[in-house]
Amino acid sequence: MPGTRELIVLFVSISMGAIGQLFMKAGMNTVKKKSGGDLGPIVKALPRIFTNLSVLGGIALYLISTVFWLWILSRVPLSFAYPCISFSYVIIIIAGKYIFKERIDIWKLIAIILILLGVAALGFSETGSATQTISGFITGGSA
Repeated sequence: MPGTRELIVLFVSISMGAIGQLFMKAGMNTVKKKSGGDLGPIVKALPRIFTNLSVLGGIALYLISTVFWLWILSRVPLSFAYPCISFSYVIIIIAGKYIFKERIDIWKLIAIILILLGVAALGFSETGSATQTISGFITGGSA
């Protein structure tokens, strides 16, 4: 199981990537609105896209998250780290509801629950025993 420092950096990387996506979405909404709802051919839209501060801020956050991710890849098994990226889906779905007024229906709720259960199962697989992990959490000892 990754140590506390690795888990914190993993969470920071995933969160920054998700926040970067939210900034890019907000920026693209603005670009689209200023373009009258039609961006036209992507090549012609590039100047409008890459001069939008939200888009640029989102790209910057995404790049910084990539630096943290590279650090994680050097220390944590890929079979543990990569599926944890699915936490970003949870962040995005919840943030989308509050920031962009997107709907969360029953299927999205089920998906969130399944993602969280799946990542928890991965954590258990890293320790070798779910019982050992749960008892470690309860007693405060390391699993």
